[in-house]
Amino acid sequence: MLKFTYNIDMEEYKHENILHKRHFDLQFSIRFEVVEDFNFYSPLHWHNHIEILYVLEGKIDFKIEQRKYILTDGDMIIVNSELIHSSKLCGHVRYILLQVPLSAFDNIYKDIENVILKEQVSQEEAENLFSYLSSMLKSVDDKRQENKLKFISLLYDFFYLLLSEFKEGEKKAGAVSYQGINRISPIMAYVEKEFRKKITLTEVAEILNVTPEHMCRLFKKYTDMTFNEYLMSLRISAFYQMLQGTNQKISSILEECGITNYKVFIREFKKTFGKTPEMIRNERGVKE
Repeated sequence: MLKFTYNIDMEEYKHENILHKRHFDLQFSIRFEVVEDFNFYSPLHWHNHIEILYVLEGKIDFKIEQRKYILTDGDMIIVNSELIHSSKLCGHVRYILLQVPLSAFDNIYKDIENVILKEQVSQEEAENLFSYLSSMLKSVDDKRQENKLKFISLLYDFFYLLLSEFKEGEKKAGAVSYQGINRISPIMAYVEKEFRKKITLTEVAEILNVTPEHMCRLFKKYTDMTFNEYLMSLRISAFYQMLQGTNQKISSILEECGITNYKVFIREFKKTFGKTPEMIRNERGVKE
């Protein structure tokens, strides 16, 4: 797996697993890397970053809120901040990933948090944007000190192009806010850590010191999904990775991932992957 990662100021956000780090002493953190992986599934999540993904090779099923995209060689997707999204790699895939926090535009671009960028760009537009990403990767490879300036210059040139030519509008009043999502962040962090255990609505609601009913309303309001849907997405992701990466019995994996209602889980699993766990195991040639 080949990865280039710029992690500035060490502020990693909760859902990312960054393996290699190089540092620029700036006041914000970015993630920039070439990812090569096989059948990886990233469950529903959100972040306060603008994310750009460009497919070099392979196929990715990508979902932003209720919008579904199939990305193949040369396709690019732009994920606006604070939007729930997920992705599923179909076999072997290589792609470029760039995630830049809104804080990178402090005192530079007013109201960046309200900007809506075009999500899916044309092949011609993607090719033009890719040329910037390619140049940025070259500056990563060059260890000369002045390439720090070159990389930052290219980064802002890239976003100048996005903001000048790919801006579609602004978020509407009453849309999900950064403050609102931050309010339920402690819940999401807790569930990400404890999803393998039995989790009750009461214990989760106590994190915010509200009733279970109020917690459920807040979660739905700020994530556009129910609490149970979020919990299920984490369990599906963990189950799928173990299904692909180990030869453990399916029953053991279910137990390890905190799954007790097999019938409901399989229904949701098939919605995500279009196959049962047994079918995926058979494709790998693994017998129970």
